[in-house]
Amino acid sequence: MAESKARPPGEIERIVAETLWDGVDDYVSLDSLIWNTREVVPLSDDRFVEVFRAVLDFLLRDGLMVVGDLGKTGFEPWTSTIEDTVERVVHDCRAVDWLPQLSLYWLNSTPKGEKQAKEPSSSS
Repeated sequence: MAESKARPPGEIERIVAETLWDGVDDYVSLDSLIWNTREVVPLSDDRFVEVFRAVLDFLLRDGLMVVGDLGKTGFEPWTSTIEDTVERVVHDCRAVDWLPQLSLYWLNSTPKGEKQAKEPSSSS
């Protein structure tokens, strides 16, 4: 499957960049991804879930981050499809009213994600 080369538009790009920066040298909690999204689109906005879903999908589809659990061996990435992962995360975040308080899942940057986070923004 070909890797996406498209940059996410405006608000999504801001959230992706902030989340990648959060992931430099550390795991990123879902709380952070939710917060970064809320900084751009308030939780009360009808578009919040759509934007959150788009950001998570972009991070995963572009190979910038992976979702997983913190277990006995450290970070344990999920092996489910991107679609299933996004649906599970959105479903479980809704179940805790978008306040997971570090109780759900984590994101881990890939080498590509870390590299992108450290690169200065460039306009094409």
